[in-house]
Amino acid sequence: MKISICPRPVAATHRTRAPRLIFLFALLLIVAPAFGQAKIDTALPESPLPHRRVLLLLPGDETMQDPNLPVAPLRTKPKFEMAYRKTVDPSFLIESAMFAGYDQAANYGPQYGSGWGPYAQRFGYNAANLSSTFLFTDAVLPTVFHQDPRYFRKGSGSIGSRVWWALRSEVVAFSDKGVEMPNYSSMLGFGMSTALSNAYSPPSSITFNKTMERLAVKEGVSFGLNIMREFGGVTRPEKHSITR
Repeated sequence: MKISICPRPVAATHRTRAPRLIFLFALLLIVAPAFGQAKIDTALPESPLPHRRVLLLLPGDETMQDPNLPVAPLRTKPKFEMAYRKTVDPSFLIESAMFAGYDQAANYGPQYGSGWGPYAQRFGYNAANLSSTFLFTDAVLPTVFHQDPRYFRKGSGSIGSRVWWALRSEVVAFSDKGVEMPNYSSMLGFGMSTALSNAYSPPSSITFNKTMERLAVKEGVSFGLNIMREFGGVTRPEKHSITR
């Protein structure tokens, strides 16, 4: 008697995990305890967006390294500048290529097939997806909701408390005045960019489950980036450069 064991498809694994991840983030929004205000001082003059990097790999403009150092509010122009910088940064092409490679190897995401042609399509898909995500989460929605899109590090405490802070930051953010508020920019921005990606996805890849799956993956990747920001550090410290 021959018994064959079929491995569980990668896509199926993602589909079963997506609802759990979405439920987790919704639960976090309800149970996350308050930590007070961010060190945003509205009395400070507007300063230029600094040039920093996280682990020398990613743009670190949105990472506030010192949680005890007051910073000036982020106006509308630097919010759009932040999104623009992330889109034209060399890491943008690397990220697009890596996501395209993973999608093709795992047969995940839009079903373009195999080979260099489909890989190029996946690269274009991920580049467009990243661009819209940056635009919505760093510029448009933070402006609409008067929300600060920067990541404010906890910077101290136990490893567990800092991991919790990174996870909590996915659903709780700060307003332009430093007051805690739901992270509309992240939650709605990821949803909007995911919905927009259906416009340039193959028809076979446009289903409710697959859309929710891509949304959950974005939240997971964003949490991983928060971990890098929290523990990885920034190449340059904050400085208050006054614009005259």
